[in-house]
Amino acid sequence: MKIHGQDLFDFLEERGLLYQTPNKEELKKILNGEPVTFYLGIDPTANALHIGHLCSLRAFRYLQDAGHKGILVIGGATAQIGDPSGRQDMRAMISKETVEDNLNAIAGFAKKFIVTDGDNPAIILNNNDWMKNYSYVDFLRDVGTHFNVNVMLAAEAYKKRLATGGLTFLEMGYMPIQSYDFEYLHNTYGCMLQIGGSDQWGNMVAGADLIRKKSGHIVQAMTTPLLLNSKGEKMGKTAGGALWVDSG
Repeated sequence: MKIHGQDLFDFLEERGLLYQTPNKEELKKILNGEPVTFYLGIDPTANALHIGHLCSLRAFRYLQDAGHKGILVIGGATAQIGDPSGRQDMRAMISKETVEDNLNAIAGFAKKFIVTDGDNPAIILNNNDWMKNYSYVDFLRDVGTHFNVNVMLAAEAYKKRLATGGLTFLEMGYMPIQSYDFEYLHNTYGCMLQIGGSDQWGNMVAGADLIRKKSGHIVQAMTTPLLLNSKGEKMGKTAGGALWVDSG
């Protein structure tokens, strides 16, 4: 696929929007080839977006403009757990009602950056729709059995929390659920690519690995660089230092 007369892969790379991928040549084939379905996930842990989301949202829009088919997953399930990536402490628990309110707000903000109508509209999904009726035991048997705890603990997502001695079992569940999101979207929509910020690298690779283990199918991941706050830290929705995108 091309955008503004240029191969999409080169276009993204020249603009600094391509940070990590497991296989550069395979990603190039996907981005420059026939239309594929891709997805980006955002957790509604706040009721607005901040500028740290912009790299991934811009990449999303560029993929759309080139002809690829986008899915935005707003994490109504994962927001109830809280992503431990880059954290030194556990995220504050938020109520299901707050998650639902935030989800609706995030969907509205996201529509300012991605296309949800016309010839190639993105679809917006809530991962709680496929998680809420998935029994705990079935999930552990179907998904949990494919996760090695030693490998998980080596992931950047858990390193800081582990170093502080405060990693909880709740937080350990985040990676398997996000990984299952990728598997669900692959099985249901033919999703072949996940995009997201570089803090999600471990979760994204885990999702691709889950799909490979269960079906033998090879999918790809692509991260965009993080925008950091004035302290050089990840700009998070529930941490200080975020610059918010308001309704204007």
